[in-house]
Amino acid sequence: MAFSRGLLLGTAIVVMASTPVPAIAQSQAVKTLLEQAEYWEQRGRRDRAIEAYRRVLAIDPDNATARRGVSGPPPQAAPPPQSAADSAQSGNNVSPPSRGATGGSSQGSGVTVADLAGRDRVAGFNALEAGRLSEAGRRFEAALARLPNDPDSLGGLGLVRLRTERFAEARDLLERASRRGSAQRWADALQSARFYAGLADARAAFDAGRLEEAEQATQQLVSSGFSDNAPAMELLAAIYEKQGRYQEAAMMSQRVAGQAQSGSQMARRSQVNSLRQQALAARRIGDNAGAERLFQQGLMVDRSDPWIRYEFARFQYAQGRLSETSSLINSLSQMNTPEAHYAAALLLENMDKPDQAEQEMSRIAASDRSAEMNAFMSGLRADAAINRARTIAAQGQKAQATTALYQIGANDNLPAGKIAEIANALYELGDRPAAAQLARKALEAEPRDIASYEPIVRILAQTGQEAFALSALQRVSERAGNSQEGTRLVARLNGIMASVQADQLREAGQYAQSFDLLQSAWSRAPGNIDILSALARLYQSGGLTMQATQTFRMVLQQSPDDKGALIGLMDSASAIGDNRLAGQALDQALSTYPQDYEIYLAAARVEQAQGDESKARRYLEQARSLYMRQTGIAQGGFPAANPFVNRRNDTGVGPAPVNPFLLGTNPDAAQASGGFAGAYDTGAPAYSGPAYPAQSSGNANGNFAGVSSYNSRSVPMRGNGGSAASAYNQPSYRAGSPQPDMPSQAAGSFGRPAASSSRQVASDYVRTGDPVLDSIQSDLNRLSMETGPRVDVQTYYRDRSGEEGLSALQDLGASAAISTGFAGGRISAKAKAVVVDAGRPTGSGLARFGRNGTPEAQAIVDEEEASLANADTQHASGVAVSVGYKNDLVEVDAGTTPLGFEKTRFAGGITVSPRFSPYASGRLWAERRPVTDSVLSYAGTRDPLSGEWWGNVMRTRGGASFSWDRDNTGFYADAAYSRFTGSNVRKNDGVEINLGGYIRAMQGAHSLLTIGTNANYQSYDNNQNYFTYGHGGYFSPQSFLSISFPVRYVYDKDGLAINVSASPGYQSYEQHGEALYPTDPAAQADLDALKTLNTDVRARYDTISQTGFGLAADGSVYYDISPRTSIGGEFNYNGFGDYNEFRTMIGVKQQIGKGN
Repeated sequence: MAFSRGLLLGTAIVVMASTPVPAIAQSQAVKTLLEQAEYWEQRGRRDRAIEAYRRVLAIDPDNATARRGVSGPPPQAAPPPQSAADSAQSGNNVSPPSRGATGGSSQGSGVTVADLAGRDRVAGFNALEAGRLSEAGRRFEAALARLPNDPDSLGGLGLVRLRTERFAEARDLLERASRRGSAQRWADALQSARFYAGLADARAAFDAGRLEEAEQATQQLVSSGFSDNAPAMELLAAIYEKQGRYQEAAMMSQRVAGQAQSGSQMARRSQVNSLRQQALAARRIGDNAGAERLFQQGLMVDRSDPWIRYEFARFQYAQGRLSETSSLINSLSQMNTPEAHYAAALLLENMDKPDQAEQEMSRIAASDRSAEMNAFMSGLRADAAINRARTIAAQGQKAQATTALYQIGANDNLPAGKIAEIANALYELGDRPAAAQLARKALEAEPRDIASYEPIVRILAQTGQEAFALSALQRVSERAGNSQEGTRLVARLNGIMASVQADQLREAGQYAQSFDLLQSAWSRAPGNIDILSALARLYQSGGLTMQATQTFRMVLQQSPDDKGALIGLMDSASAIGDNRLAGQALDQALSTYPQDYEIYLAAARVEQAQGDESKARRYLEQARSLYMRQTGIAQGGFPAANPFVNRRNDTGVGPAPVNPFLLGTNPDAAQASGGFAGAYDTGAPAYSGPAYPAQSSGNANGNFAGVSSYNSRSVPMRGNGGSAASAYNQPSYRAGSPQPDMPSQAAGSFGRPAASSSRQVASDYVRTGDPVLDSIQSDLNRLSMETGPRVDVQTYYRDRSGEEGLSALQDLGASAAISTGFAGGRISAKAKAVVVDAGRPTGSGLARFGRNGTPEAQAIVDEEEASLANADTQHASGVAVSVGYKNDLVEVDAGTTPLGFEKTRFAGGITVSPRFSPYASGRLWAERRPVTDSVLSYAGTRDPLSGEWWGNVMRTRGGASFSWDRDNTGFYADAAYSRFTGSNVRKNDGVEINLGGYIRAMQGAHSLLTIGTNANYQSYDNNQNYFTYGHGGYFSPQSFLSISFPVRYVYDKDGLAINVSASPGYQSYEQHGEALYPTDPAAQADLDALKTLNTDVRARYDTISQTGFGLAADGSVYYDISPRTSIGGEFNYNGFGDYNEFRTMIGVKQQIGKGN
């Protein structure tokens, strides 16, 4: 981890201060030394306290606390000539050297070489005591220049090197001093030098990614017996953490905390490290709650530690908690320390915010940046340059992009890992030679992170430089050691090598040899995605399309965004007739690679296989546009290549057919026996599309089509003739599948030069000289604009509970529609036969029908039996006709209410459905539909007393919606306004708001379970839920609120599709009291007058309110009985509102015409 090295360096500095080695000048070291001095003072060890104070003065000569600390009497007297040396070596038990110790003393009046060396030596010790390390070093070097083997000068220079952290030199000098003088004198200093020199070597191995070497060296240091081995234990904890051994790392950090002085900075830091490592261990096993608790504890222990915030922010970001992540990044930035800014920048870079990361790094003064920080900043600038180059390439300036990338890669100051990334970008843009050259350069620079070797090996292997690739692989194997990360990387790289070699055999037609190679590689690295991908390509090339489909699905299970696997699955699924799977792979590919022309070529092949030639043509045109923009070819301008060079006959000869390869064993038998072919076990998860696609606009029944089918039957909307999301919508039949034995090329060869080269190009097309563009244009010219016709037939039955002759309803119908391609969409004509029946009003129901309320009131006043006018059976039938047009953006229809009803009205609507992103879409709609709640609202009826007609309510409505769905988790919101009008019926207005969300609870190989919540609110100006004259006979509460909890289960396998949901919940609604005759003032006045004579007279309906449980449920089953024919049915139950409704539907879809 990037921050570990900086953390370890700080740790080593602080701990060294508590040993005989003074620390470098930094405030944290001074603080720790002063804490140690206070510790020894409290325990009566004045000598040790003075040692600590003197080390403070070596770092900060003006420190007042340290000066006061040393002002007291020293623990033992020392002769003045020896004080400098003694002070310089306090804590090392080094006695001050005598002048004669070097073998030179004055024998007369002359000054000898030994005298001069002795003077330099004493001056060196005096400078060392005063903290003037440069001067001390020069003095000792001068003494050694005169007497090279003087032990005291060697020892003194060793102490200087120790203080300046040149540990290896210190170790060598002190070893020489010990061999030529008193070994005991230099023992402590030598032990420190050896320890820290070994620590530096171990840390260098750690920084270079040689974790196994670093681990072995550090373990030796921990067990070396050095009195203060805390830095080694901290480094070992960091190594364990890098290897993913979080629990071991936490235990080691806890040991460091236990050794450190209670309350010291080291104790707090080590305790925080331990909590952070425990949190990482908890996160690995899926204990997110435990991990969060440990992170929080770490923050409480030391709020100034930036790395606990760093890891906590990474954890929050992985959970999708972006606001919490941003808050932690802001807190790091506000700490205003170099490491905190660095940690914040690392997080921003991980969140794909390189500009903000670079801005954060710019807040660190250049003098405070470590080499690692500078390398990170260089990497950020390189990343920005790479992104700019990719943007240029997307704009059609591919040559300029590759040139820019190559120039960036030529920068010698770039880290090797970034050079590898640039090489990978060049390879993606198709500049294989330049990519290979930079990959070799990155290899020579020896990346510190072994993960950076992956693009190097991949590029070198795929550009035919296997010797370099094997060299890189060998280097990774040596550095990986036994770490889990390293082992996985080595296995992955071995898979890359095997897949490249297998592809070479496949392309040479040696299918059997290619299979044997992959099978052998699989046995060594089961689950390797590169081997699986190569196997899928081998099956596809060899004509084993069923096995290819299953293996591509396994690849996508591990890597859902693998472009090659998505294209391969689209082609192989189409070849075996699995149009549903091909369409799902297509949707995934388009959302992931919206600017890749190869995806659009594959999409054209899929649509051609399914008979949608109009859509296939659109995809081809998009592919052509993208390719021309990316390669810089301007339509109508000069092509990329001279079309007259190497011109040949337009009629090409296709490649010779390749014989099927022999595996030596039956693939199916191998699968059954658990061999390599078992990789395509059908238990692999199916690629299912979103469970809740946006619905179309309401149908001719007048039912509201909600934003998402997730809430489609959980919300009652009686006032508009159906449930909130179109309980009565026509089923969305699935397209039939092509014949299973169809060859993979039969459905169209778009983007496959080998196949298209055997076709004659249209005579009016001039070749550009670009083989890809020529192939696309040839396919466009061959593609017919006509699409095949289709017939849809449905029957349905609807039963609504209620009072006979009034709110009860039985609805039986059948529809037939024919459609065909037109102007980039489909045009259709539809006829729908409708029979609605409510029975005959009798008893009290008859008194509440038409104007029968008046004779009932008169009878109450007269105190005699009422004589009511009998009503006819409430029954109507007719045929509704409509025409419509639909494409990806717009849907429009126009028609009539059923012909045969007493009054016929216009019905129709328009819907616009823009898609804002791969996950977000919207809808705007306006429509005029009949309200189908009752015979009265739908067909209208006559008053049995006067014979006047009323009812026949139409709803005119407009609305907007938004939905977001990703991986079957999403939310939706919609709002609509409605105006209700009818014959002799009071006008009404209503508003509807619907909100909800859902999450994926479980997903299996062929099934999906989601749960969610939905809230629906409705309000209407007046209550029309009655059947006396002037009322509309539809549910229109003044306030309605429901909260439901939809649960949906989807199963799809082998042509069988099942979709079942249940939405339990609660509802509360209120209906205001209304006059019996809201549109007949005279009749209402008569009732009011009778009411004054007898209060039992009903002149108005009472206010009604109700709160309670509600339930909605629905389901559908469809089955493909042949590639051209699908049959299925649906049911729907809605218990929200004031009555229950049940609906069933059976339908058949038949494709006709050779176009399909």
